[in-house]
Order: sequence, then structure tokens, then C-alpha cells
Amino acid sequence: MKVRIEEGERQRRRGESMRRSAKKKLEIKIAELEAILAKERAKAQKYKKRYQRAKKEGASTTSPRTAVKALLGRQKAHLDPILNQVREQHPDVCTLHFFSDAPATQYRQKGNFFHLSTEPFKYGFKQISWHFFEASHGKGAPDGVGGALKRTADKIVAHGEDIPNAQTLYEKLKGQENCSIDLHFIPESDIEAKPEVPAVTAVKGTTRIHQAISMKPGEMMYRDISCLCKWEEGTLDCSCFNLQKVSLLASDQSKVHVKEPIKSWRPEVIEEKHIGEWCVVNYDNDGYPGIILDVEEHSVKVKCTHNKGINKFCWPSPRDDINWYGDWQILCLMPEPQLVNRRAFSVEPSVWKYMEDQLQ
Repeated sequence: MKVRIEEGERQRRRGESMRRSAKKKLEIKIAELEAILAKERAKAQKYKKRYQRAKKEGASTTSPRTAVKALLGRQKAHLDPILNQVREQHPDVCTLHFFSDAPATQYRQKGNFFHLSTEPFKYGFKQISWHFFEASHGKGAPDGVGGALKRTADKIVAHGEDIPNAQTLYEKLKGQENCSIDLHFIPESDIEAKPEVPAVTAVKGTTRIHQAISMKPGEMMYRDISCLCKWEEGTLDCSCFNLQKVSLLASDQSKVHVKEPIKSWRPEVIEEKHIGEWCVVNYDNDGYPGIILDVEEHSVKVKCTHNKGINKFCWPSPRDDINWYGDWQILCLMPEPQLVNRRAFSVEPSVWKYMEDQLQ
């Protein structure tokens, strides 16, 4: 009996010791989290004061994500002064080579292919080649330039000066005596003034492209591996590595006109006979193609797609977007859109143009 009591006492003491140890670890963890929280609060307060000071001084506090109308417009606006500079300083140059990484939302996509095959020709260049690096390759020099500018900006701030906006950053970097980097300031007005990319033909196998070549406006050649075997002869379009060609704009796509409001596409009243047809829903001044599922009096039930880019739509996942809309919210009826890949599709250029005109 005594042995059992002693064993029970040892187990009780061991349990208390383990509880005390667990409690102590938990207290330490809570203290660490409280310290992190206090640090983040101090950081938030610091940035709040900077924001209030910048707002008081009249600086722009708009987020870059909301200030820029479109990513492609920003790219085009930033490219214009560079092309101008190359043309002015080197008037004999007729071939351009671009080297960049390959993010699908910026460079390796059909909108940028359109710029590649149109904009440089406006400056008198004859041949353009864009090479896409693999991840973690080839960006040493550009990253070095960006790093030098960031370090210079950090030094300016460390000396007590504020940089509340891009204009101030540009002026202060320009004023540095030891800065040998050519800088160009692009105001918001220049970005917003750039027209949007029209409906462009999708390029099959875009994610595998490593070289895009254009020698004629609106046309592009591409391949999975870059090749410059005949560059000394002035030739970029050698047939190596299965070179392929695509016309980015159909002959009638570059100028899409709607002669009159498409009344035949939009009946006065949406009726049951329209169930199963495609339509465009005007929701919050944005157009969403969808299929009419049901009609009741002046309400229409539509299964809508979601917008994934310029004239690119797809079905939402995992849940369908099915809602009732007012008859007046149906912008027009439309033909069934065409698939551009396994998930996305685009509407006809005339429909897209009509949507843009009506929803401006």
C-alpha cells in the first residue's frame, strides 16, 4: 500500500512539474507575441504619421495599384522615352533587342506582344527581338541599377529628408552628383492617356516562348529557344528551333466600328424565348458576359463569367456566379464567345467595342 502511495505521489508531482513547464513556455510565447505586436503597432503609427504629413503637404497618397489604369499602359508609357532617346542618340540603329524576365502578367503575354510588334516601328526601327530569361537568370545588371537607386534613396531619407511621392524621388535622385544613371519621370497623365490594347489574337504556347521577333507591324514570329546564329548577316528570322509566325491583329480588327446602337442585339424586353442565349450584364458599370437561365417579368436570371483581363473571361470556381438582374441591366445579347485556351474565352471584337463604348 505504501509503495502505491509513493508512486501516486511521484506521478502527481511529475504532472505538476510538466504543467508548470508548459505554463512557463506559454507565458514566454505570449510575451514574444506581445513584443512583435508592439513593434508592428509602432511601425503602423510611424507610417500613419508619414501619411498624415504627406497629406497635409498636399502630396499624392494614392496607391500605385489604383493610380495606374492598366499595367500595359504603364509599360508603354515607360518605353516611349527610352525609344526616343535611342533614336536621338543613335539614329543609325535599326534593330532592337530586349532582354527581360518572363512574368505572364507583364512581358510574356499577348498585350506586350502587340506593343512589341507596333510601337518600335513608329520610331523607325526595322527589326525587334525580345528575349525572355528563365527564373533567376540574367537579371544581375538591372537589379544592380535598381539596388543603387534604392541605396541612394535610403541615404537621402537617413539624412532627414522626406520622399512622399515619385516626383520628389526623381528630383532628389537627379540632384545627386554621383548618380550616372539616366532617369525619366512618367507623370500619371501620360500613363492614363495611353489607349488600351485592342482585341489581340492569342498566341498558342505563350508560356514556352523565349524569343519573340517582329519585322512587320502587327506580325510576330516566336520560338521556344532564342537563336541569333545569323545576326551578323542582319537576319533574326532564321528557321532554327521551329520558328513560327502569327498575325496578332486580323485585318478587320484594327478598326472596329459600330455603325449604330446594336438594337437587334438588345430587344426591348427580355422574354422566355431568350433563355439559353448569351448576353452582357451591366453590373457596377462593368460588363460581364453570361447565359440567360430564367426570365420573370422584368427580372433576368444570368450565370455570369468573371473578367480576367482585356477581353478575357472565364467561369468562376468553385462556385457559379448566378444572380437575378433587372431587365435594364442586360446591355445586349451576343454570340457565343470563342475559347482562347482551356479556361478563358473572349467575345467578338465588335461586341467588345460596343461594351467599351456603352460602359465608359
